[in-house]
Amino acid sequence: MIQIRPLYLLYQDKYKQTVAGSDIYYSIFKSKQKKKSKKILFGDSVAQQLFPNKTNNDTINSMACNQSIAMVGHFILLNNYLNAGNEVDTVYMLFSPFSFQNNLNQVYTYHYFLKPFYIAEYKPLFTETVNNQVRKVPYFQFCRIPYILTSDWAPDFISKDVEDFTFLSPISIEYLHKIKQLSIQHHFKVIILPTPASMERKPMIEKMDQNEIAKNNLSDLFANYFKNIIYYDDINFFDGTHIKKPQEYLPRYKNDLIK
Repeated sequence: MIQIRPLYLLYQDKYKQTVAGSDIYYSIFKSKQKKKSKKILFGDSVAQQLFPNKTNNDTINSMACNQSIAMVGHFILLNNYLNAGNEVDTVYMLFSPFSFQNNLNQVYTYHYFLKPFYIAEYKPLFTETVNNQVRKVPYFQFCRIPYILTSDWAPDFISKDVEDFTFLSPISIEYLHKIKQLSIQHHFKVIILPTPASMERKPMIEKMDQNEIAKNNLSDLFANYFKNIIYYDDINFFDGTHIKKPQEYLPRYKNDLIK
């Protein structure tokens, strides 16, 4: 009886629509489709609020989903899109400053990254840093077992990593460089933009060491990133991060920042 429901959900990948993080599976699906759009967008859950991946398919093809997949996940989506034979002239990356801190050391890593991406197809794209972080997650070997894969279950995981960065995690640095390499190889521009931020989080953002950008030779990707952060009163956010009425902010991002 325990296996009946997982087997049903595995049939035709039904679980990908029922589990938490279904937007990640949809972005993976989109990343493998042949499209005419030469402008594509990647981003975290706030970017997904502004440019939902199920409705933005034409002028800007959005594969925004969740910061929990870390920069390695977004790199894989981009790599999929290029391998599908798509031509790209501009890659927009819309992220909160906090999203770049993800080093696959979150409680969300198991469900949101390992279950969708820890498969033979993507493992060759993992750096040793990624593999080391994965091995720290309890029960990582079992993430594809049907009962676990088709549910929202994940182990309690509290990372013991000692972080020596404030803005760019080692994984973000490695995969931003890989994205740069793809941009040179396939001749497209990469534009990184910030999502709207709560005024209450401004002090935390201002404490981030922006020198990490130049130290890691990423200044070209982050030109004016911090200057472009738009702060709003905390009342406009559900939890200090996600926007209550995203459609009210969309025109500014479409007309000013992205233009």
